[in-house]
Amino acid sequence: MVIVQVPVYLSEVVQAVVTQSGRAISGISGPAAQVEATKSILRLSNRPTQLDESEILFSLALPDLQIPQALASAKVQCRLPHPDELELLTEWCVAYNVEALGQIETTSSHPACRLVIEARQATATHWVLVAGDTLVSYSAFNASLPDIVQIGGVWTPPALRGKGYAKSVVAGSLLNARSQGIKRAILFTGDNNHAAQAVYRGIGFLPTGEKYGLVLFEETSKF
Repeated sequence: MVIVQVPVYLSEVVQAVVTQSGRAISGISGPAAQVEATKSILRLSNRPTQLDESEILFSLALPDLQIPQALASAKVQCRLPHPDELELLTEWCVAYNVEALGQIETTSSHPACRLVIEARQATATHWVLVAGDTLVSYSAFNASLPDIVQIGGVWTPPALRGKGYAKSVVAGSLLNARSQGIKRAILFTGDNNHAAQAVYRGIGFLPTGEKYGLVLFEETSKF
């Protein structure tokens, strides 16, 4: 994965790094303009993609977190998953990758997602929302530093959407982070994903004005 943050000498840096690494290229991410330029530099502009979108960077200072009423009133609960729930979360991970990332489900999808879920379980970096006895939504931190976390992998099964569950699971995870001294959260969501944008604005996230690109190729490419 080529991750660019190169305000100057982009072409020289990208070509040098990719050549030295010798690795196949599965995707590109970074500031949107740099991602588009990198596709051209690497002669990948016409390469078929499973995802190619511009994303908005949202940010939230955790003291400004707005708690959904359902979570505040304990109508729903946000908690770490139990070990016997990991199989369901693996299935959700596969479904998320297909819907959000454009992946095609294969025989390797389930084992790969199981590894992701087990890693998050081992590091306590994912959460489920429970309504009654039913798991209804999921969120994770896909990156963290001592004072900031990045939200990723938010998933609600289609039949349960429109009930505010995504707001509550993200807010619940951030309440936990805030209690541990985390000061800020960020996330990315697609330019055209207005439903997700409404969810995140509803708990206090605001766009930073920065646009990022995310490209995932259908097949890895050698430079």
